[in-house]
Amino acid sequence: MKQLLLLAMLTPLFSAAQKYTHRFEHDTLYTSYGYKIYPGQILRFGKRPSEFNGYRYIRNISVNGSSLENNSVVVKELSGYGFSPTGSAMIYVKAAIVYRDSSKGLVGFNLAFDLAAGSRLPGTAGELIIPKEYLISTQQAIAMHKPALENDTLYTSSGFKIYKGQFLQFGEATGISGKFRYINILTDIKHGMLQNNHVLVKEIKNLSFSVLGNGYIDIIGTIVLKNNRSKDVEMHISFDYAIENVPGIPGELVVPDEFRGKLKRNTDAEIDRIEMLYKTAIITKEEYEAAAKKLLMQ
Repeated sequence: MKQLLLLAMLTPLFSAAQKYTHRFEHDTLYTSYGYKIYPGQILRFGKRPSEFNGYRYIRNISVNGSSLENNSVVVKELSGYGFSPTGSAMIYVKAAIVYRDSSKGLVGFNLAFDLAAGSRLPGTAGELIIPKEYLISTQQAIAMHKPALENDTLYTSSGFKIYKGQFLQFGEATGISGKFRYINILTDIKHGMLQNNHVLVKEIKNLSFSVLGNGYIDIIGTIVLKNNRSKDVEMHISFDYAIENVPGIPGELVVPDEFRGKLKRNTDAEIDRIEMLYKTAIITKEEYEAAAKKLLMQ
């Protein structure tokens, strides 16, 4: 019964999702942000993310991935326009490359072209380096409900701002075994110490995006513990989802209600999510039923 209800709710959303802004016509790929990729064009690549052994959005490279790093290629052929299992728009690129020893060769790879460009904000790194005319300002990002990082301030998709000098309030952990689901603590602070506590933000850095398009940020701050002791903490946060969580359930980041309910919802995934919360006794049966009802009525 739940699946039938979800199908009825998701059908119009699925139909709308087919109207993609990127397209592939006459050997030319038109990205969603206007940048075109075509045979004969030079593509430039940046550094591989330090936390990965290879690129996130450039996959199945036919040569050593380091050959592309801070290098360029000349496009020879484009094919295989479609989507990855995670829903990322992809195209297969065959190109000519000049290696660092000045030898020449061919390289092939799958390119998640929209994601590879990164946030397109000036000063942020993308795996695919695009011309300046395709970059956007912080104001444009905010208008598009896209995360942006500027002058020690993170602008989340919901409009909530996280900035240096702010006391950031944390709620209950909603993950398994008493851990936060959307907050990865990188120092020796236990998750229980962060729950229902405040952190003074000292540094915000490394805005990045996952293959699913989820935004992440690193925050360094100071947490006040019992007996007025304080300790530095560093966190890697999926900030939009830490704010949002699911309807009817408090977020792991506590923000005013006006900043919640802003994300485009994946009803199927969230039904599974609240079922997990209920089965692991994080929420009650009544909370589960209320949240499920609210999701199905959206």
